[in-house]
Amino acid sequence: MPGYRELFITILVEIFFRKPDILYAVGIKYVSKNIGRRIRRNMHKMNSLREEFNKVAKFQKFTHLPHFEGMAFWGETITRWYGEGLPEDTTPWEFFQLDRFMDNAPKEISYHTDRVVSPPYWPPLQNEIVEETESYVIQREDDGIIKKQLKNGVSMPYFIRFPVENRRNWEEMKVLLNPEDEQRYSSTVKIAPSLKNRDFILRFGLCGGYGFQRNLFGEEKLCYVYYDDPCLIHDIMKHWVYLYSTIADHLCPLIDFDYVFLWEDMAYKTSSLISPSHFREFILPYYKELIRYLHERYSLDLFMVDSDGNNFSLLPLFIEGGVNMFTPLEISAGMEPLVIREQFPYLALLGGIDKRVLLKSKKEIEEEIMRKVPQMLRIGGYFPSLDHHVPSDISFENFCYYIEYIREVENTAL
Repeated sequence: MPGYRELFITILVEIFFRKPDILYAVGIKYVSKNIGRRIRRNMHKMNSLREEFNKVAKFQKFTHLPHFEGMAFWGETITRWYGEGLPEDTTPWEFFQLDRFMDNAPKEISYHTDRVVSPPYWPPLQNEIVEETESYVIQREDDGIIKKQLKNGVSMPYFIRFPVENRRNWEEMKVLLNPEDEQRYSSTVKIAPSLKNRDFILRFGLCGGYGFQRNLFGEEKLCYVYYDDPCLIHDIMKHWVYLYSTIADHLCPLIDFDYVFLWEDMAYKTSSLISPSHFREFILPYYKELIRYLHERYSLDLFMVDSDGNNFSLLPLFIEGGVNMFTPLEISAGMEPLVIREQFPYLALLGGIDKRVLLKSKKEIEEEIMRKVPQMLRIGGYFPSLDHHVPSDISFENFCYYIEYIREVENTAL
């Protein structure tokens, strides 16, 4: 647990937050500077982040725990923090010495590594504005979906139309999902040699089986197609396997990826968006085929699924399909890591710390961390992290305290 130095920092922050604006500005700058120094001072000199990531994911003994405590941040969060003490010449990842496991690929290859929330059309689709007002814009985005998006603030878009409504539409879109087009890989060939001795984690990113289908049809239409035209779904999934296995054939001989990332986001707060029986029929066979191919041909052996919401009913099927890592474990949806660990002892987990707690008191932050992190670290196969992106209602002060506290807990547990 944090000692007198952390207590001193906390007292300083509390004092400065209650002083006039000028003292606050000077004080928080001093505090944030020293917190940054302490975080860097506490960092272990690691031999290889990639090796340690691999060891933790495989429940092996490791010497350094990768720092994924904050996996991503909203842009509005970073903007807010610049006004609260985060130095304007740095990012949260740099300031808090956070390691990256996603969204960190060089731009030359990011289209085929970090573009996971939609299919990798080629040539890439261009945004096309359909209607624009002072308050919103309607446009066909690069995923082929026509959406209405508010201009102010952060919110989910309203989905108006998806690219596929029938088999004819699918045949048209399939032309844009040709993995044999060598132009897809021209920039990868150029940059690949510089990645051979890299010191950062790099994923092979996929739009997952359900994520791929949903991007084509939308949730509602997809539910009908499962019943009205199941053969079309199977045709799409056969192409999904062909698409990503062929992309792998072009990329994997050039780049030694650390793991495979499958984006799904296929659950709400209480349950999955499709039934386990539908998953078994329309997704599981293709997971098995693709994962087996990537493992046998390219020795890839870590397969992480990213799916928000309550995925308990699907976890056995993901595991059967070859998945051995799961994120982000949303606590508001009941995805408690200790409960998952009890039922699925060999599934590596990343996330599971309730981000909403960072809106509360420091005592409650401590309680959330102590309730699960020490035990999960002792069991193994766990990367502590908040259970999603850091939203803008979390203060810089509270996030600083969260990082300081959890780093001390991690060091003690290890």
